[in-house]
Amino acid sequence: MAREAVREGMARMRLRGPDEEGFFEKPGIALGHRRLSIIDLKAGQQPFSDLATGVTLVFNGEIFNFAALRAELETMGRAFRTDSDTEVLLRAYLEWDEECVQRLSGMYAFAVYDPRSQRLLLARDRVGVKPLFYALRGEAFYFASSLKALLAFPRVEPVMDWAAASHYLTTVRTTLGRRSMIRDVSALLPGEILSIRRGERAPTVRRYWDFPVVAAAEKSGESMPEAAGKVRELMTASVREQLVSDVPLGGFLSGGVDSSILAGLAQTLTGGHYNAYSIGYDLEGYNEWPFVKLAAERYRMWCKDIHLQPEAYPADWKYLTAEKGLPLSTPNEVPIYRLARALKEDFTVALSGEGADEIFGGYVLPYFSAYDFERARRSEPAADEILGPVDRAIRRLYRRPWLVDHVDQHFLLNSWMPAEAKRSLFRPEIQDALEGDGEMLSYYRDLFGRFAGCSTFDQHMHVHARINLEGLLFRVDSSTMAASVEARVPYTDHRLVEYLFHLPDRYKIDWMHPQSAADSERLNAAEIDRKGLVESKILLRRAFAQEVDESILRRKKVSFPVPVREWFGGFLGETAQDIIHGSALYGGFFETAGVDRLLETADLPASGVALWPVTNLCLWQTEMGIRL
Repeated sequence: MAREAVREGMARMRLRGPDEEGFFEKPGIALGHRRLSIIDLKAGQQPFSDLATGVTLVFNGEIFNFAALRAELETMGRAFRTDSDTEVLLRAYLEWDEECVQRLSGMYAFAVYDPRSQRLLLARDRVGVKPLFYALRGEAFYFASSLKALLAFPRVEPVMDWAAASHYLTTVRTTLGRRSMIRDVSALLPGEILSIRRGERAPTVRRYWDFPVVAAAEKSGESMPEAAGKVRELMTASVREQLVSDVPLGGFLSGGVDSSILAGLAQTLTGGHYNAYSIGYDLEGYNEWPFVKLAAERYRMWCKDIHLQPEAYPADWKYLTAEKGLPLSTPNEVPIYRLARALKEDFTVALSGEGADEIFGGYVLPYFSAYDFERARRSEPAADEILGPVDRAIRRLYRRPWLVDHVDQHFLLNSWMPAEAKRSLFRPEIQDALEGDGEMLSYYRDLFGRFAGCSTFDQHMHVHARINLEGLLFRVDSSTMAASVEARVPYTDHRLVEYLFHLPDRYKIDWMHPQSAADSERLNAAEIDRKGLVESKILLRRAFAQEVDESILRRKKVSFPVPVREWFGGFLGETAQDIIHGSALYGGFFETAGVDRLLETADLPASGVALWPVTNLCLWQTEMGIRL
């Protein structure tokens, strides 16, 4: 049974590793692997075993510093039979046990079976580029790179976790801490190690890395020019490491600051042999072709533009949901997949710019909302109290003139639908079971509480680094691997991340001019952003001011645009209705009347936004046969 289930799980991940498959089995243990060949194409097949000890490894991802680690191990007398990073990782484990992770630079999820101690060890990279899920059923322990593969085991039943589903509807994130969308299936968090020995009833999980938590008084005192020089050094080193590949490598270019910097560095480091792809819709406001062209011309880089047609969206949406085995997070997962599919014609590896906003301070909202929090009331004013200009500014953004705490502000800013609107969609028994989203709110209170000694700005940075960044990285990994493309994200190099979290807040976002603060007294953070009174990603812009075109350098942040909200009020509305009405969640999890009201008012902005997670949850339930 185990052999059949492992092989079925491998088949479900074929696109994550289309080049080879391998299988390992001993009494009480079975391991499977699908390989996307990147390093040492003729060797490095997995599962990979040490002939002397029987220690066996399965590994998804890349160890970028494998050459340096190999050289270190060779000086210690260790011999190698391949040129793969897989063997280097196994030898590192044999030398340093689980502490080997402290020496790794890379993106990885791996498992090591050690017959000497009858132990299985799982680890995930520091920031969470590569996913890893696991489940314990009695004395059986299961793990996989995707939920879809994990569900190949009959004892891992496809039952929805209601708290995680409710969290998804609010945030479009598919995990709530370690909780996944499937009941009693966990996600190993970024920077964690899990170990379990034969006969143990539960695994031991510990964190080996985390984002540095640094109080404001303890932040680095480096000057802006010094910090800019260090960022250039760290970014150059990260890109250089991540360009190592034995297969063709290219990248994504959007015309924004982050991808332009990345493309410029890669073009320089490859001696002018770096190529890129860009994507957009032939609709006004939904492509960045002029800025893409500007960046490509500046770096003398070949760049292929992929033009998407809206009519193709529904089929790609359904396909990607089925392949991912989870609801999509944001509408631009589909064009990311299409971009990867086009890139696959020429390349197998792509550099991508995810992570820059989370570590350099790219989001004026919510990061600069610290300005609102520090001025806002903490409780409701009396009914007859006259509101001042700050109260009115807060009310314009948050729909009321007070902010109870950081969690309250976080969800007012970052929710796809207000809490009361979401609750009105649930059937009564679902509402009762969720107890007002008690588990979700408790998780976020604990999370914010960990950073109580930091500035309000830094608290938002930390929460977004753990919630938003992990979601973005999972999005790019699942969307590109569905096209059998490996996405690498140089901005998430842990040495760069550690350095940036030690720097003062003002190196990330600050007032554009000394007078800007005085001009903003009657404004909220969103209005301040619209008026251009603050500058984001200050240090990143300073560090690469000479390499990036001025018009790109000064661009305001633009998200990868997909007009799904507008489409729900048009040609996509019928598709959404068919998906929702065809799901067991319609009438089982959701009240039919509440969801139908959303469909009827899909042309309204709030309804169009809320329809995205509702429709995705229903599509996922149907595609995967998820039970309540």
